[in-house]
Amino acid sequence: MIDREQLLEELIEIGLALTNERDLYALLDRILEAARRFTRAEAGTLFLCEGDHLRFAVVQNDLLERKLGKSEMQQRLQAEPLRLSEPSLAGHVAQTGALINVADAYASPFFNPDVDRATGFRTRTVLCLPILDRARRPFAVMTLLNKHGDGAFDASDERALQVFAASIGVILETWNEASKTRRRGREQMGEAALGSARAPS
Repeated sequence: MIDREQLLEELIEIGLALTNERDLYALLDRILEAARRFTRAEAGTLFLCEGDHLRFAVVQNDLLERKLGKSEMQQRLQAEPLRLSEPSLAGHVAQTGALINVADAYASPFFNPDVDRATGFRTRTVLCLPILDRARRPFAVMTLLNKHGDGAFDASDERALQVFAASIGVILETWNEASKTRRRGREQMGEAALGSARAPS
């Protein structure tokens, strides 16, 4: 069973980090790490939805990192975007907006083993769900791989991750809005400074 207090603590910590974190990828890395921790997932990926493809934003895989090193692992996994026209669990979730829990990855018609072949990793179990914006459109997909132990992800993992993802959607939208506000502020300051420099003395 998922510890609900632990889940709440994770969300509070991420919400607090939001006020100081200016790097989107650092925030996404923290989000994925928290999701892996409370579902006991061996690895995970967070994709951003961009038109007709998914972009690997954050990849965490302790086994591959030990085997390949972090930079080589990221290079292999993040080099190419994942096209929605190709079969994949993450692509299926991005297009349907529905969570999918797979107890045997290689038995799923949506699973694409190309990454396993390229890295030597063996995907067994998968829990994959969308992160939705306020309009209920997927703007990111979180994929968790291989629950530690012999079992698959269960209903309590699903419920906890859905609560987590709903809150994360709000957090990321807030971060994005704050980022746009900061960017506009910098642009206005730059324009003001440029106008002052051009003004006759």
